[in-house]
Amino acid sequence: MWRQLTDFFARFGRLRRNARLYLISNTIQAFTAGAIGVLYTLFLDGLGYGTGFIGLALFIGAAGGALGILPASALTRRLGWRAMLLLSDLIGGVAIAIQLLAPTRALTLITSLGVGASVAIFLVLNAPFLAANSAPEQRNAIFGLNNALGFLAGVSGSVIGGLLPVWIAAGYHAQTSWLLALRPYLLADPQARVYQLAMLAAGVVAVPSIIPIFMLRERDAGMADATAPAAPAQSPVALAERLGERLRGWLRVARSVASGTVGRFAVSQALVGFGAGLFFPYLNIYFVNRLGASTAFYGALSAVVTAMLALVSLLSAPLADRFGRMRVALVAQVASLPFMIAMGAVPALVVVSACYVIRSTLMNTGSAPLQAWLMDAVTPQRRVLASNAYNMSWQGAWAVGAALGGGLIALGGFGAPCYVATACYTISAVLLGLWFLPGRRGAAMMRTGRSHGDGDADAE
Repeated sequence: MWRQLTDFFARFGRLRRNARLYLISNTIQAFTAGAIGVLYTLFLDGLGYGTGFIGLALFIGAAGGALGILPASALTRRLGWRAMLLLSDLIGGVAIAIQLLAPTRALTLITSLGVGASVAIFLVLNAPFLAANSAPEQRNAIFGLNNALGFLAGVSGSVIGGLLPVWIAAGYHAQTSWLLALRPYLLADPQARVYQLAMLAAGVVAVPSIIPIFMLRERDAGMADATAPAAPAQSPVALAERLGERLRGWLRVARSVASGTVGRFAVSQALVGFGAGLFFPYLNIYFVNRLGASTAFYGALSAVVTAMLALVSLLSAPLADRFGRMRVALVAQVASLPFMIAMGAVPALVVVSACYVIRSTLMNTGSAPLQAWLMDAVTPQRRVLASNAYNMSWQGAWAVGAALGGGLIALGGFGAPCYVATACYTISAVLLGLWFLPGRRGAAMMRTGRSHGDGDADAE
């Protein structure tokens, strides 16, 4: 253990200054994100907004994410990395603060756009920034450190996020002076007030994360491309023609992709994203309000699930090497289905908790193999496009599922979305097997190169 810790600090110390500062900032924010993730929908539910409204807020947040993705790259070239990272933090911080201090329905929906845009900007910048601020021989180390630190911070944040309401409730009832000083700005409902204070406390922890961003050196090696001067201005007619040519090119590529392997894969993953959106944004409400769990219990359970996901991310690679990536993903997905059904059919805390851990572990066992399979199933020139199609299909379907899931829960309880999600996962697995399992017709098409212009190769 001591040797691994020493090696960790040694690798961290060898990174460039910008990379070290960025990882510190990310780690602080990951802690806050883990804590707020445990509490956010509980806070909205405590305000009496109901699952239907929560679904709408989640959908609008996802829409804000889509809007944030579009201008992020162009703005980064004009403003620079540091300004865009600070802008992301500013937008997200202000939006969350408004939601906590003035949580009206209208402001909650409006600021959800800001939260989504902030997250989207971060996701667009994260990998390019890490790559631009590391030498090729450091690339594996910096991405590994980023994931490891984010995982550790997220687990810690989930645990502390679950405990904060318990501690704050005790402090408030004990008439703690600093809590009494905040009373004019707090909500009247006792339970909502506890969640409000807990998330405010988690938000305060994130404030120092902007200090390392301010300390970034914009002109360090690897940063010049992002801050290069913009191209000379063109006439409106020339600009319109250029945009038209680019749009026609993208449409040709999109038609080719949609009819081939990438399109089929995106359809299968959209079903999974839709099913996940129906239920999992409301999981903490199910545990706390329906099953009677404490927020501390749910926070600890979230930490256990996160730890299991980290473990299976290590185990999935040798399994995929031994049995094939698509086979591992399909077996894991199908094996998770009974546990998803049980989560809705047996509303007992012990049963749902165990099924939640097992189901999440199994479903995520196939996640990395599937993504690796997709990268090998298309030509190198199509990999970025394939990755974008996969992420957009999953995230877009998740947003729609989250919007509909709230209403479904309001009408039929928490069992209904579990059953619909199970049906979506089942159809997804059947389609993956029919289209891509070795020996099936879809796999044969890939081997003969007749996959509608994708230029695919047999991924197994």
